[in-house]
Amino acid sequence: MIRRRSASRILFLALLAGCAAIASAAHSKARSVKPLDAVFHTGAPGTIEASLDPPIKGVLRIVLRAGASAGQPQPDGSAGAHQSQSARQPLTLEVTQSDRPIPFRLVNQSGRNTLFGGRSSLLVAEIDVNDLTPGVPVRICVHSNLTDPLDLEARAYQVVY
Repeated sequence: MIRRRSASRILFLALLAGCAAIASAAHSKARSVKPLDAVFHTGAPGTIEASLDPPIKGVLRIVLRAGASAGQPQPDGSAGAHQSQSARQPLTLEVTQSDRPIPFRLVNQSGRNTLFGGRSSLLVAEIDVNDLTPGVPVRICVHSNLTDPLDLEARAYQVVY
């Protein structure tokens, strides 16, 4: 179990590195990327959340991943051959500050097949610090419609371009 978790963490770090490359390609080259002190914990069923102090400059980057062991999207009861919106996007992000919704820009959102044949979902979002009030905690909430959402991971970074 511990080796499996370690392998999962290594795979997550590799995804983060790839994600940083994707985000850098979308923007001018980042001058610095610093991890922020954000501890994500389980909230309501299918949810992880954290509260963090906003960065002073740059952007707040949020990286979310649901591992291959997280399961498949829950059926929504709709008929038809097309995938539902929730099946295509198993992760959703909610960012608030003082109960006010904060706009964010999706840098990347995808579901990818992992090396082991499972499906891994990735979501990367950025928030300009000009949209945040300094000194007021930012609440990040990740909702998942996966049947086993225990393998959700999230990280927050300050990125200065």
